[in-house]
Amino acid sequence: MVVEFSSHKRFFQVSLVLVSVVWLFACKGENSGSSGTLSLSITDAPVDYAEQVVVQFTGAEIKSANGESIQVDYSNPKSINLLALQGGLRAALIEQLDLDVGTYPWIRLKVNAEADGIMDSYIRINGADYELRIPSGSNNGLKLNTPFRVGDGELVDFTIDFDLRASVQQPRGQVGPSGDPVYYLRPTLRLIDTNESGVISGLVDPLVFDSLTCSAPDVGYGVYLFEGSVTPDDIDGVQPDPTRTTKVSLNASSEYVYTLSFIMPGDYTIAATCTADVDEPDMNDVIEFVGVAPVTVTAGASTPHDFIPAVP
Repeated sequence: MVVEFSSHKRFFQVSLVLVSVVWLFACKGENSGSSGTLSLSITDAPVDYAEQVVVQFTGAEIKSANGESIQVDYSNPKSINLLALQGGLRAALIEQLDLDVGTYPWIRLKVNAEADGIMDSYIRINGADYELRIPSGSNNGLKLNTPFRVGDGELVDFTIDFDLRASVQQPRGQVGPSGDPVYYLRPTLRLIDTNESGVISGLVDPLVFDSLTCSAPDVGYGVYLFEGSVTPDDIDGVQPDPTRTTKVSLNASSEYVYTLSFIMPGDYTIAATCTADVDEPDMNDVIEFVGVAPVTVTAGASTPHDFIPAVP
């Protein structure tokens, strides 16, 4: 089955949906037929050194357990700046697609990001654009081997998590056809049940970093979240790696705040650092953490957690 979405522009701005801090539980509608509905969006955690990370999507493939592949092909590619999807924002890839009741073993996102010297997918650093490659991206896309089930009359809403801090790599010495450096996107994607996810958010008092040597005032402020009870470590591909990271930003009240959205229920370890900007995913960096604490996420709820200096 092929589903085609129409669009009037080759590159268009994707509507960003601000997801409420308190998530709505899954909707169950009345439906006399044996089908349900799938909506699929993406979200992101940031990198510190880039102004944009744009990935060009051309569609998706959804594999059914009965062997059928449902092809979703856009009439024009969607170029999405992943760095715009922070703090509970997400961008729609599929909106209310009817699917037969059953199990679906995997989803594949179709992308344009090959080593062709064309700026279909790119990263912008200090105002300059560089080629962003996804190895075998144009052939194999980005595959999520996470099975899910669609029930009769059910609205299934998933959010795909890109953690760019752990995904963007720049092999030293490697350049593209123009002689400029090239960057690679090797994401570990997570398929999150939006309606069952929760949020962690709070304040970060800069005084908590007094015991650390920081990169520069507020430049490397970040919050890391790890599954289970662990000793926090940098992003290096060796466990424990964070399940999610986020930047700390200054709000309108001149407070440093953070938000970790689309977190599945469970027990986690949370920590803050002021040198997140030097944490390279392909290296073992020395990243110091403060405020290490356990935190529990509950479905459909917002969990507050502040990083403040300990009272003597």
